Amino acid sequence: MTITTVSEILFEKHCNIRGIRFGRIAEGELKSPDYWVQIRRRPIVAEIKQLDANEKDRLRETFDSCVESGLGLAPAKRVRQKLAEAYMQLRAHAKRGVAAIVVVYNNAGLINFIDEFTVTKAMFGSPQLYLALNQKGFFTLAGEAFGPGQKLTKNTCRGISAVCVLETGGAKETHMSAYHNPYAENPIDPPDLSDLVDYQYVYDPPNSTHTFSILPRLLEV
Repeated sequence: MTITTVSEILFEKHCNIRGIRFGRIAEGELKSPDYWVQIRRRPIVAEIKQLDANEKDRLRETFDSCVESGLGLAPAKRVRQKLAEAYMQLRAHAKRGVAAIVVVYNNAGLINFIDEFTVTKAMFGSPQLYLALNQKGFFTLAGEAFGPGQKLTKNTCRGISAVCVLETGGAKETHMSAYHNPYAENPIDPPDLSDLVDYQYVYDPPNSTHTFSILPRLLEV
């Protein structure tokens, strides 16, 4: 028997509030995602993942450190692991041409914060800056790129069409942001996703140079 998680309850609530048709996918012998979701022109599948508090999150020292610095934790490594786990559930559907999203929810407490930087680092690895020495003897920024820890590449996890972050609070009961995978083999047209998500981000098209931005660009959809 499947136990419904906090993130799945919130995802269903999110879809119901927005009038999005969805359904649970029955578990079978083969790995499969959690839900099918009807967006504007086609159904997609969604795998729901959540971060739960671990031993480090529960340490008083961790909390005190975050309070003192005024900064939370960016759990990129943990989100990256969730993406790897989710891909195994989505892979079979993606190979049949079905667009697939991974929805991540932070259930690990306020000291963890899944923002643009966290998602980007989880997807593409550590950001790197390339410096060059100009004719005046000063270092200047020559380009930006991603370094170690890449999970979504032109050869891996291309079945993930977008990574979404589900959150609560604010003006709406729930809200969701989508980060489109530039390597996706089944990309989703942003307007098709606009009923489901509040914010959509895209990255510069992949290329072999170091002259593209490591930060995503917010779309006006």
